[in-house]
Amino acid sequence: MIYLREQFLIINCMKSFKNLSILILSLVLFCSFSLKDSPSYVGKWKGEDKGDIGYITLTKDGYALFEFDGQVMGGKSFVRDGVEASMQYEVEKKDNYYNLDIIVKKIEDDETMGTLQGIFRMNSDTEMILALGFDGSSRPTNFETDQITLKKVD
Repeated sequence: MIYLREQFLIINCMKSFKNLSILILSLVLFCSFSLKDSPSYVGKWKGEDKGDIGYITLTKDGYALFEFDGQVMGGKSFVRDGVEASMQYEVEKKDNYYNLDIIVKKIEDDETMGTLQGIFRMNSDTEMILALGFDGSSRPTNFETDQITLKKVD
């Protein structure tokens, strides 16, 4: 009788050990992978140029917003030249930087009203170097001129 009881205890102990091993292995595998919801460039960024402070927000659902002097332009819906529009962005990864296209589209028919081309580089998860081709100019090819350092605020 004692022999059967010892075998029963050993079998239960082995089952518990097996379950515990599976649990530990699952936790190790789960925790070893980085689970990021969004790329590091998604968020609200603050920059200063010639004493002026501005913000750019890149949302995880692909919309861009600019904010200067308390005025916000962009996002899912805003008015540009009397037309309801949205401001979206597209990012393309290159070797050590990203291409950035900020696209303004009419909400009514999805027609593109304008595109602002740029490049950016992530120095860290909280610092971005951004260069934009304003006034219809082409995409910058380097960070030598017209670049701004942005700090993540949100």
